[in-house]
Amino acid sequence: GGEGNGAAAGEGEGEGVLLCSTALNTARFVGRYLRLVREVEPVAVEATRGLVGLVQLYVLTVFNVFWTGPPPGSAGFEEHDPGMPASLRQALLALHTSTHAGAAEQHEPLTDSAAELQADLARAAASVSLERLRAPLESQEMFALPQTIVAMESLQLLAELLRSHLLPAAEASAPAAAPRVRALVEQVGPITVQIYRGVARGMLDLEPIVAAIRSRSWAPREIGTQHSPYVDQLVQHVQQLAGSLSQLGVPVAAYRTLVGEAIGAICEHLVDGYAGVKKASDEGRAQMSLDVKTLQAALRKLLPEMAPSMAHVEDYLRALYLPPQELLAWARAHPQYSVRHRTALVALNGVSSGLKKREQQDLLDSLAKQDG
Repeated sequence: GGEGNGAAAGEGEGEGVLLCSTALNTARFVGRYLRLVREVEPVAVEATRGLVGLVQLYVLTVFNVFWTGPPPGSAGFEEHDPGMPASLRQALLALHTSTHAGAAEQHEPLTDSAAELQADLARAAASVSLERLRAPLESQEMFALPQTIVAMESLQLLAELLRSHLLPAAEASAPAAAPRVRALVEQVGPITVQIYRGVARGMLDLEPIVAAIRSRSWAPREIGTQHSPYVDQLVQHVQQLAGSLSQLGVPVAAYRTLVGEAIGAICEHLVDGYAGVKKASDEGRAQMSLDVKTLQAALRKLLPEMAPSMAHVEDYLRALYLPPQELLAWARAHPQYSVRHRTALVALNGVSSGLKKREQQDLLDSLAKQDG
């Protein structure tokens, strides 16, 4: 427990240090352990290895408590949130193996004493109840945002302490454990971004906007001069989120990550909405472009220090103007779009260019082979 009991320490020009009690206790524990390593040299290797394992378990547990999806090692983790970087997903799976699996499942042969330490770590990991740790967060407002921020900022501060103290100790006393410390420290930043990503997306209700995009007509005969109503709704969403974060006194880096992830979610949902359109005239495509340009201008006015990018949507809208024969090359160059989004381009562009059904199917088959 203790993740929610954070406080900001320090006043003045700089930002306060956010540190929860659990991270503080972990830092103190690491310090005492390292003193023991220095004073009792015969146990240095085993003690350092054991300490590294416990710190790995702490970091993984914090991720699992604040992560909105299935934990690493469980069913569905590898499919949840395709936007998670593959390197982070693999690192989390490796972290799970390092903390939850027995000696036989480790990537390196272990001595008898190291195997015993690994068994102890696996038993400790199995005793962690995520349900009990998550329970206090479920009743919190704003998807437990204040508690999440304290936990993530604490994790980053702890990572710096590990980099400056535990890593040198591991390199000196237990070189085999040093790569695990280095990998752990390097992944704390991506872990923090991933957690903030989940929170930011959870705070935005974008499905009604996607539904509004899909249900309206995008085949007008004249080019519109006004943006669509959903643009104003999106600006309001971001404005409310930014206001809530400012009221909470969120650290600048966390603020920018949260708002940036929220805008990223908006871009992805816009593409999802446009991919659900069944028919679009050139005038309708122009309306989509007008909407995106208007949204970007409004967000840049709202967030001048961030200069939000809408490139994910703009690239997709540009593809709506491509002749069908160029879509395969475009799909190869833009793997960030899902199969469904690319398939929608074939349907929309095929209809507008007079492509026959058999020709559309051949193009879809080529896309499927490309993904396979």
